[in-house]
Amino acid sequence: MADITIVEIAKRCGVGVSTVSRAINDHSDINPETKKRILEVIRETGYVPNNSARNLKRTDAKCIAVLVKGITNPFFTPMIQIAEEETEKRKYALVLRHVETYEDELDVALALEKEKRLRGIVFMGGSSKHSSTKIKQLNVPAVFATIGSDISDNLSKKEYSTVSVDDFNESRKMTEYLIGLGHRKIAILSEGSENPSIVRLRLEG
Repeated sequence: MADITIVEIAKRCGVGVSTVSRAINDHSDINPETKKRILEVIRETGYVPNNSARNLKRTDAKCIAVLVKGITNPFFTPMIQIAEEETEKRKYALVLRHVETYEDELDVALALEKEKRLRGIVFMGGSSKHSSTKIKQLNVPAVFATIGSDISDNLSKKEYSTVSVDDFNESRKMTEYLIGLGHRKIAILSEGSENPSIVRLRLEG
């Protein structure tokens, strides 16, 4: 099946994309039975990881990393699938990395850039504010997807790119719409963290 993607492998196995990625990369933090099932499905379908794993070891490998914070968010699934398809078309390899809640995505990106000799990084989810010092340490183009354009107070927009929604203003507009319908008791379900995030911006809006 030539056009099968990592997202489809995950669906067939009933697991997340990050779990498939860990099985492919032989990570230790995965249940052996789950790993066995994933590898069996990969063999059955003939799925080949983007540009093949051996390309990642070449010094001239063209690798794009996608760092996902909040991998369980269904919003990210089609985005990851499109990223994989587009990198494949352009003969690049896709390096998918799940960023844990407690991890700083910039720290993960800096380590991954050195390890994989990346050509670019796409951030999905995560904090809405980052250290300008850390961003300047990145030696490759960076795109913050789903996060607002004001990533750092001390950087010009030329030093990174964003593809996002203005979460503060859009949340305000939705609230005004509900008020316009006569509603007064309006609730929002959000995380309890005080750290800058999309949810925090929506709550403030």
